[in-house]
Amino acid sequence: MKLNNRAYSISMLGGALAAALVLSACAAPAAPGAMRQVEVTREVVVTATAEAAASKPFEGQSINVLTIQPHAVATRSLAKWFEEETGARVQVLVVPYANVTEKTILDVTSGAGEYDVVEIWYPMLGKLVESGALEDLTQWWEENRAALQFDDFVPSIADPYTLIDGKRWALPYDGDTHLLFYNRELLDKYGVKPPTTWAEYREACKTLTEQGKSEGIYGCAIMGAKVPIILLSTFINRLQGYGAGFFDADGKPTINGPEAVAALQELVDQLPYALPDPKAVAFDEALGGFTTGKVGMVEFWTDLGQMSDNPEQSKIIGKWGAVPMPKGEGPNAASRPALNAGFALGISPLAQNKPLAYEFLKFVGRPDINVRVNTIVGGLDPTRKSTFDAEPYRKHVTPELADAAKAALSGAFAWPTNAKWPEMQDVLTENVAEALAGTKTPKQALDDTQAKWLEILGK
Repeated sequence: MKLNNRAYSISMLGGALAAALVLSACAAPAAPGAMRQVEVTREVVVTATAEAAASKPFEGQSINVLTIQPHAVATRSLAKWFEEETGARVQVLVVPYANVTEKTILDVTSGAGEYDVVEIWYPMLGKLVESGALEDLTQWWEENRAALQFDDFVPSIADPYTLIDGKRWALPYDGDTHLLFYNRELLDKYGVKPPTTWAEYREACKTLTEQGKSEGIYGCAIMGAKVPIILLSTFINRLQGYGAGFFDADGKPTINGPEAVAALQELVDQLPYALPDPKAVAFDEALGGFTTGKVGMVEFWTDLGQMSDNPEQSKIIGKWGAVPMPKGEGPNAASRPALNAGFALGISPLAQNKPLAYEFLKFVGRPDINVRVNTIVGGLDPTRKSTFDAEPYRKHVTPELADAAKAALSGAFAWPTNAKWPEMQDVLTENVAEALAGTKTPKQALDDTQAKWLEILGK
């Protein structure tokens, strides 16, 4: 996941969905890049011989692919490679996070049929299926399971990204989770070790901030902006560390359980030692603080290692490390990462060139292509087990990071994907934000969330 191009337009990813379907022209937040951008890959392929023409079976055909801004580089690269191999032209249409779900649904419900292949934030999968916005890929999965080695997809990703009601609707595209990144130089300077618990993390943040503040140093950057994909990732990291979840075995919400309250309290207690103001810190602010050497630790997506070693944007080349997420306290505490963010590709039921759309998914799904696209700074993270062990990828991101990311995805916690989740995540986001602002206690915030979730679910 490419992070430095992300904008605050994601703030409406969950909450604007219903309104955007009615007033799509007004749905995008007023932020840079909120207007739809269209980027078209136009490579002219000249075939000089009959043999060359025969090797490009889809010459003269085209499809439209809807992708999000942070993945524009990766998707354009895939479009170029696909054209080089098949002769088919791929037009890449780029939109902010806030628009991708509603544009996919509106394209189908309006009958426009502009998109052939669409990118999906996986927690929105149930909503997209319920809206009839995705082609059923179950038969395609079964027909291509062996050839494309679908069993090689990371198990914790494969089902949450693709499966609703026993049917397959998508292909894993971007395997997202968090690691705790740290600045070795700063931690060594202030005598701090990488933490293994959230309490140790708080104390480490406090030490670095109190001793380094005169030099503009902060112990950590906490992404607390009121945006589901940001704020809930931050909260869920702690929720999982304390051994809590969203539901019990019978599907009843448990968001106000003692472990969940303790996790939110720990987050609130960490705020005074973080890069100011945590409630306004999102991707760009956290990334900038870390890569400029002003922040000691940050919980972030696994492609931060690539950006930290990029001389065009980093002052900490070779000075960073990454460890698993800390654990909480209590009998259920564990280092338990989550599938924060994460994206898949699906096909529109109104695709104008459905056979070519399937061929594009087949191309993207190949193991060799997964390695290739993850060895450019293109915004994606691996979705296949074999990619983490591939030498080109390990060389690109460092063996340390490859192993840490692989371990983090093993059994990672998946966000809900049912059709009611968009409404539920907005409720949770609002209440967690109020806890961070101090207008509600952590217990009150989660009690209010529990009550509203029961109402939404009709329990």
